[in-house]
Amino acid sequence: MSYTSVFHCLGWAIVLLAALMILPALTAMLDGNTALAWTFAASAVLSGFFGAGFAMTTKRQAAQFGKREGFMFLVLVWLVLALFGAIPLHFSGLPGRPIDAFFEAISGLTTTGATVFEELEEVPPAILLWRALLQWGGGLLSIVLAVSLVSHLGIGGMAAFQSALPRGEGASVPARMLQTAQDLFWIYVILTLFGALALWAAGMSAFDALCHAFTALSTGGFSTRDGGIAAYSSPVIELVLMAIMILGAMNFTLHWAAFNGRFRVFRDNAEVYYLTAAITFLVFAGIALTLINGPERDFVIGLRETIFMAVSALTTTGFSNSGSAGGGLAAPVLAPILIIGLVLVGGAAGSTTGGMRLMRVAVLFKQAQRELLRLSHPHGIRPLRLGKMRIQNPIIWAVWSFFFVLILVLAATALALAYFGLPADVAVAAAVLAISNAGPFLHTIAPEAGGYADMPDGAKYVLALGMLAGRVELLALLSLLNPAYWRR
Repeated sequence: MSYTSVFHCLGWAIVLLAALMILPALTAMLDGNTALAWTFAASAVLSGFFGAGFAMTTKRQAAQFGKREGFMFLVLVWLVLALFGAIPLHFSGLPGRPIDAFFEAISGLTTTGATVFEELEEVPPAILLWRALLQWGGGLLSIVLAVSLVSHLGIGGMAAFQSALPRGEGASVPARMLQTAQDLFWIYVILTLFGALALWAAGMSAFDALCHAFTALSTGGFSTRDGGIAAYSSPVIELVLMAIMILGAMNFTLHWAAFNGRFRVFRDNAEVYYLTAAITFLVFAGIALTLINGPERDFVIGLRETIFMAVSALTTTGFSNSGSAGGGLAAPVLAPILIIGLVLVGGAAGSTTGGMRLMRVAVLFKQAQRELLRLSHPHGIRPLRLGKMRIQNPIIWAVWSFFFVLILVLAATALALAYFGLPADVAVAAAVLAISNAGPFLHTIAPEAGGYADMPDGAKYVLALGMLAGRVELLALLSLLNPAYWRR
């Protein structure tokens, strides 16, 4: 095990996080909040000092970055960045307790969107921007790791991931991560800026548009208003947000290919077909359910709320355009169990979404179909394909293993939350949303649930671990608990 290689890469990741802290420092200065500006500036200097120290002191000793180092980096990078990201939150006094600051930071980085903040309109703009930046940076990090590390490690069947980027098989893992980040960074920035401009043109203020573009493309769900998207009451804003969320739910290497003139990749990618089919189905299902169950409300309003919430759930964003605490018309029409199912599915592999990913769900369904056909034709040979790619049996077994572990982790997380005093339905909902990285849906699924800020500290630690597990791929986290992993 080469710990120096891991700490070298962690050091540069911390330096990049420190650079992001400059933006809220400037925002606080422009807002006239000098104390908060110094808090972010000091946090940036402190984080940059430690990050550069890790990177420089391990530069010469950094050895080969292999598979075991990849597993360790995949888990540690989220924990370490969350700890440093919590520093300005803690010392700003909003929130004041260390566990709350860490909970908010790891929720942001993992693009979960569960928040301990209340009365967001009273929160300084610099803090709101930092929360949005954490989600934006976490979304980019999740894409880079999925494309350059997770797919090469083959975790949970990710060996079937179809990347439009050159795979860089002969390059080292750090070099591959750096190249992937360079290729995708500007695509990510351009899509964010287009989203911000579109939201601003639709009626948001420039600041709100930028923050919501950060959190919509990263499918994170943080908002700058207590009422969320319902506070704007604008169908145009909701349409723009749905478009941004769908872009965030797609394989980002396809966006890179499109920017390089290769539009054909969208037609050849199986997950684009599945995502399009899922959204089309949700639209027609929303029309049917609104007609059946929502006669007491205006049809257009009910359909608008239902489709927006369905897209938000499928992309694991968590935005809601329903003004009531219980989810308005969308709650009885789009039943909580349907929201749970959508967030568990998630978007495409190589996207910013959480959940299982469409690729794995398709493999499970196709394998189930193949087993049913074998009942009538036991000696038939039926290869399993995703698009033009043939899926080998080891990948199928890896996907089933991932699904089995997911169910076990969901059950364990729900039991742990119930142990710390949460009602059974709230514990199940919170467990699903944490592991699927779709935290803002808690009150939609369980209207009687209190806020995340009111939960016991033990429950917050469990949820933070669930967010981490959902973002790093469950099998990667569990592999660190295997004694064989630590043997040389």
